[in-house]
Amino acid sequence: MKINKVQIRFFLILVLGYFFFSYFFRFWIGLCAQGGLYWQFANEHLDFIRAYRHFLIGGSTVICDIFGLRYLTNDTSLRIIGHGGIKIVYSCLGYGIISILMALSLAVPNQKVKDRVLFLVFSIIGFTLLNILRLFVVSYYAHYARKMQIDHHTLFNVFCYLLILIGIYWWIKKSAKMNELS
Repeated sequence: MKINKVQIRFFLILVLGYFFFSYFFRFWIGLCAQGGLYWQFANEHLDFIRAYRHFLIGGSTVICDIFGLRYLTNDTSLRIIGHGGIKIVYSCLGYGIISILMALSLAVPNQKVKDRVLFLVFSIIGFTLLNILRLFVVSYYAHYARKMQIDHHTLFNVFCYLLILIGIYWWIKKSAKMNELS
């Protein structure tokens, strides 16, 4: 049995990278949330997670503005007047999916740094736009979702991971074709 070093390297970088980035995000949340490891300087000046949450809320309010909907927001929630709302907790931010995208950009073999950076930037932007849309839809249809008992987190994660698997397949096929041409 021949060991495929490229596939093993891909798998190891993907898994280890995912755990590294995922635990980094959790660690940073711990630094910026009062209690435990709290570091006031990080909370006041380096809390990119809060900034990302505000960006998601702001993006959702842009959709509300486009449809002429009135809304209320605060640091962690969006409420669409007459429809419903959502509290955006850490699990809503999607740092697990962002972690896998970051690890994937490092793991895929035979890619130029430029291609890795472009993949990372566009995949995170794409994911963020999908997340903004999801937060708007869940807020708009919150009363229906509660009645139907839909777990939008799981549904959204399955959808995103499916897109990631399709992306992995596409990127590896592209890489294989480039190697054949070389």
